[in-house]
Amino acid sequence: MDFPLWYQARHEGRTPFPWQAALAQRVADGDWPAALTAPTGAGKTGVVAVWLWALDQDLEVPRRLVYVVDRRLIVDSTALYACHLVRASKRSPAVVTLRGGITIDDTWVDPLRPAIIASTVDQAGSRLLFSGYGVSHQVAPIHAALLGNDALWILDEVHIAQPLLRTLTQVQTLRGADSPLPFRVLVMSATWEGDKVLGLTAADYAHPVLGARLNRPKPLEIRDIEPDDDLAPALIQEARRLRRQGAGVIGVMANTVRDARAVFTALCAEEESVLLIGRVRPADRDALLAEYLPRMAAGSRTGRTPLFVVATQTIEVGADLDFDALVTESAPLSALRQRAGRLNRLGELATAPLVIVHRPLSDKEKNRRARENQRGTRSQGSLYREGAEEARKWLKKHKVRDFGIRALDRHPALPEPPTPSPDLLAIHLDLLACTSVKQGIDPSPWLHGYSEPETNVFVCWRRDAGIQTLELAPPVQREILEVPVWEFRSLEVDQVLRWDGTSAEWIELNRVKPGDTLVLPAEAGGCDRFGWHPRSTAPVSDYGDTAERIRLAGPQDADWRTLAQAAGMAKPGRVLAYPGGALVLASSAATSEAGIQPILLRDHLRAVGERARFLAAEAGLPIELCNVIARAGAGHDLGKQDPRWQAKLGADRDRPLAKGPRGDDPWLSLPRGWRHEMNSAAHMSGDPLVKHLVGSHHGHGRPRFPVAPDPGLWRQLGGWATQFQYLHQQHGWWGLAYLEALVRLADWQVSAEEQTDETDRTTS
Repeated sequence: MDFPLWYQARHEGRTPFPWQAALAQRVADGDWPAALTAPTGAGKTGVVAVWLWALDQDLEVPRRLVYVVDRRLIVDSTALYACHLVRASKRSPAVVTLRGGITIDDTWVDPLRPAIIASTVDQAGSRLLFSGYGVSHQVAPIHAALLGNDALWILDEVHIAQPLLRTLTQVQTLRGADSPLPFRVLVMSATWEGDKVLGLTAADYAHPVLGARLNRPKPLEIRDIEPDDDLAPALIQEARRLRRQGAGVIGVMANTVRDARAVFTALCAEEESVLLIGRVRPADRDALLAEYLPRMAAGSRTGRTPLFVVATQTIEVGADLDFDALVTESAPLSALRQRAGRLNRLGELATAPLVIVHRPLSDKEKNRRARENQRGTRSQGSLYREGAEEARKWLKKHKVRDFGIRALDRHPALPEPPTPSPDLLAIHLDLLACTSVKQGIDPSPWLHGYSEPETNVFVCWRRDAGIQTLELAPPVQREILEVPVWEFRSLEVDQVLRWDGTSAEWIELNRVKPGDTLVLPAEAGGCDRFGWHPRSTAPVSDYGDTAERIRLAGPQDADWRTLAQAAGMAKPGRVLAYPGGALVLASSAATSEAGIQPILLRDHLRAVGERARFLAAEAGLPIELCNVIARAGAGHDLGKQDPRWQAKLGADRDRPLAKGPRGDDPWLSLPRGWRHEMNSAAHMSGDPLVKHLVGSHHGHGRPRFPVAPDPGLWRQLGGWATQFQYLHQQHGWWGLAYLEALVRLADWQVSAEEQTDETDRTTS
């Protein structure tokens, strides 16, 4: 099916814009552009549709599309659009969001399944560099492998992500020209200059739908206030004036949550208002959008009632909102253009006014800038304020009176100030890839440059906050809120729970550090339905219960079938008790040792070897590597033949098991620190790659194993770190991680299937 017909079938009969059809043709011809320069409002997320169409037509495109935009709200809206598209896809790609904190959605962690991954700069970028925020060191190599191979990275609004673009370009070089799997980068920016650019043509400007968006005027007024004036009153006054002039849905944008809160509090006391900020839990965001989106989204203009939409810059990029009028705090020119993209978004009004409130730099800000210059670093806030100063000068110099898209294009561009960032070198990757060693490298300079980025923590609230309940029901993405660490420390609490991905502990507030995932009691306050609100003392709703994990009040010894029925689960996995209730798991919880179903070791090894070969072949790897991966899969658990391991599982001596129901029994545990994969690697001879893939199949051995009480194993694995370095030279950092991932994911897939199959596998 050609692209226009495919597109129409998924967009209620609407045809693609000319530039979108041109992109599809270039992808079909194998002639990818380096950049797309369509402006805001021109349907840039249609690039997701082009990729999915190409995938459905069996064209050669990377399996994973990584859509990166540094606005959390836009990450979510992009994922929603992708979910709509994939419903009719014959390839059924996974759609996931990576936006901070913990995610339990691992549907994309499959080397063969196509995936659309919508992410912030931090989340995707840190994972690519073997340092995923909120990802354990054992799993980090898998995420790096899948994001660094067979992946198309789309970097939206590159002006706010220059350091990441530089890093991605260097990753392309460092991967080497002989990498068997593709890694492609496509940037999107209306002001991009370079080769192989795809932008708008005369056909786009003449298009009956797109042309209206591009050509409608947006009359501009600028209100200058004094450096020491409060911003909120000026924004409020202009919003009220626009309402008196007849505007219905009015956007009011501030650069900080504090000012946005102040504006919202004043306006909602008079008329109906909604607050949209990035520091909001996905569950709260979904509820807000369900209530208010029908009155402010593009295409909702007919019959909608007046509303003030107060927001931060979180809605700058990609948000499909449509305002009748807009008042905004001054910002860098690229940000102002994005904000104006929410104004008369579909061009349905003949004209729509824009007011910019500009506050010059104060003496205090100028002094801070001088101090930062001396230190050689700049805070994000300082860079933003300076960009606003430059934008104000540019607007005055060129006497801009119309902020419409085509009107602005008639003026010379204002160059984006560069954001200095370090080179990504081989020596850096040698250290970053050592994921089993706490090397303490902060990846943020490669993601944000030498500016001082916000150092955030990830917070959720629980009514039953406690170590045991948290370990049974870890934080999930829908309940996580991201907030700067310095703001979190302003809360009036003594202790918080810190979750490290595997265990929890109570810590003092002064021990909280950037990147922590933290849990507060619901009664501690600090959040309302609109998001982060440190002054609020009202109890916070608990979103920790999900369809995948349902906590039920009841006696600890309640029958699991009764609990499962109450949870609405036909085939539950385990039911885990905790004081005052139980946790019903929707799927089997198997570990390397324990499983509901006992599994013969020989059957498990054979199945994993076959699956590993299949994954490697389908991924398109050379036959030589397919054979190596199959050998590693077939030998990965040979170390479980140790009599002590079999005794732990309660196995028959002549019929060794890979897993068994007694695997969790503590009284038959092996010596602390003993690793079966070390024993497996010691059994392997010959090819060092096979040996490494076996030894690293639980994420250890890169290049260090946990301290083990078996000196004999250490002697047999002598030179392991040197071998690790040699294999990196042979296969590359992301190449070796990908080979590891194929073996490990084959093991995961087979293990999951073994536990869902109720056939007795020990009688064969």
